[in-house]
Parts: sequence; C-alpha cells; structure tokens
Amino acid sequence: MPIFIDAHVHIHPDFSLKRFFSAALDNFSAAATKQGVHGNSTYVLALTEGMDCDVFSRLQQQAISPEDVSARQSESDSLVFHKTAEDNSLIVQKGSQNIFLIAGRQLISKDNIELLSLFNPLKIKDRTRNLTELAQTVTDNGGLAVVPWGVGKWLGTRGKVVESLLTSALEYPLSFGDNGNRPLLWPEPSLLKQAREAGVILLSGSDPLPLASHVERPASSGTFIHHENLSFQHPATSLKEILTTAMADNLALEPFGCRIGSFQFLRDQLRINLRKRMSRITSTS
Repeated sequence: MPIFIDAHVHIHPDFSLKRFFSAALDNFSAAATKQGVHGNSTYVLALTEGMDCDVFSRLQQQAISPEDVSARQSESDSLVFHKTAEDNSLIVQKGSQNIFLIAGRQLISKDNIELLSLFNPLKIKDRTRNLTELAQTVTDNGGLAVVPWGVGKWLGTRGKVVESLLTSALEYPLSFGDNGNRPLLWPEPSLLKQAREAGVILLSGSDPLPLASHVERPASSGTFIHHENLSFQHPATSLKEILTTAMADNLALEPFGCRIGSFQFLRDQLRINLRKRMSRITSTS
C-alpha cells in the first residue's frame, strides 16, 4: 500500500484540530489522486514540535485504548484519537479514514540550525549542542535526524556547517528535507541537490507556520513511498524500519504536493515578521 508522509508538521495553539486534520485528509487524498494512486493509501503526519509545544502528549491523554480501528468507523464528521501499542504514535480517525500521527521534535543546534527528530519527542535544550552532536544525540535516543531546508538558514557559515555534516562519514542514518514554504519558482537549494545526488533520502514536509491560513497546509507537500505497509499497532517502528532500509539501499523517494507561490511566500514572511515584532513589543511593555 502506498505511504504518503508529511515529515515536518506543527500544530500551532490557535489551530482548530478539526480543520487541521480534515485539511490533512483532503490534501493527502488530492496527492494520491495526482500520483495516480487508486484504492487505499496510508497517510502519516510526523510532528516536529518545538520546545514550548507538546500537542502530542495532550492528544495521547485524550486517546482511547488500542483496538482494531480498521474495523471501526467513527461518525463521519468527528475525530477520534486511538492509542497504539507504542508511546510515540497515535491513530487519528475521521469516519472511515485514518492518519498515523508520529511524535517528534524540532530542535535548534548551537550553530542556530534546525534539526528534526522524527519518532522521538525527547526535549533537548536548544543551542546546547553543535549540529553533528545534536544529530548523534537524536540517533542515540531512537530518533531519525532530518536537516530541513529553511529560508536563509543554509547560507554563509551555517551552510558550511550543514555541508560538513552532509559530507562526513557518519555512522548513523541522516536525511535532509525540502519545505513546502519554499517558493515554487525558486531553484533547488544546492545542498539539497548535493544530498540527493549523494544518495541521501529527502523527507520533506509542509512546515505549517503560526498563521491562521496555515491550518489548511498539513499534507500539502511531503514524501511518497510505493508499496509498503505499516503496522496498525506499531506504525512508528515499521515506518522507521522502512526509511532506514531505504537509506541503507540508497533508494530515492518521490516528493508529492506543491510549493507556494512567490506572492504567498512574501505575504507569509511579512505576517510572520510582524507577529515577531508585536511579540517583542508586548514582552517589553
């Protein structure tokens, strides 16, 4: 069964969960249609929560006990959260449709570079480890380290740090990721191209920003895997095994979805910068 993964997901405090997961299902379904996939597909949202967020734990507390969700159907317009046999995954059910929700973190290195820790929600204090040390710590704690592209974050000195990690002889799996917020007309970043040509798999995602319109962004972009199956009770474990095998075998994964236009990019950046400025003013008043 095909697997569609959005590997860079934030559920911001102002987001409606119902709108968020409904949009994710719609976007996943649209992606499957565009990929020419007929029949059932598996949908995965990989949470990458910051240090001050813990939505996964809150949803886990609301979730009902493990059961065969494939045989149960909730009311068509309601959300039901199911526990699995794992501490780092949940199943989100709406009607007859399911999304696997995987726990994880967005971390910041001492070099001020973002690193995603998929499959492991362990909190590591920001800016306390350099990028290489941080990726090693993520791996040692059972996570999968992903270096995501971000606007201006791979330029200058930081770009050299990322390139050094990319070209190092690492003893652990490492992935890079594109970002749905990268404008459609922008060329592929050189380090992403370098990673792809070196056989590094790209795990990309939508990276919803803390803007009202971005509640519709989950699953608007990501990574597509052909003909694999996830365990209902151990989805995180089985997905990690699939991805690490793909890394070891240098298998290329397909991107899905579309990036934003230049006008939307500029509008979003202006709104984010205004939000940050207002937050600073509020905190100093």
